[in-house]
Amino acid sequence: MTVTDHPGFQASLTVGQVAKAAGVTANAVRFYERYGVINAHRNSGNARRFTVDAICRIKLALAAQRVGITLKESAEILAGIPPLSRDLDQWLAAGEELVRIGRSRVDRLQATVDELATLDFLQNDPRT
Repeated sequence: MTVTDHPGFQASLTVGQVAKAAGVTANAVRFYERYGVINAHRNSGNARRFTVDAICRIKLALAAQRVGITLKESAEILAGIPPLSRDLDQWLAAGEELVRIGRSRVDRLQATVDELATLDFLQNDPRT
């Protein structure tokens, strides 16, 4: 059974529903929309409505932010996945790309920490 086959599934979620399910505030949902991580459509009353995958997109972007991946980078990676995509390979590829970028960031941070730990950079003569 997929998420969209689940009883009680709603194809159109409010800002508040997305916020609660993703563990963020309503303002954060609008923030992620502004940066292109998620996309909304407007109903007849001009209220934002999101597809259920907005929750996954926000959670992925939140995790990516913790290792220094920007919202712009996350949005670009997630843009390749159509709304309500059931193609697990697309989601896995996006996740793997976020992991690759995250590991690269962590490696660079570790190198900087190692450099600070030894203070070798203070002993190097910039004239040589």
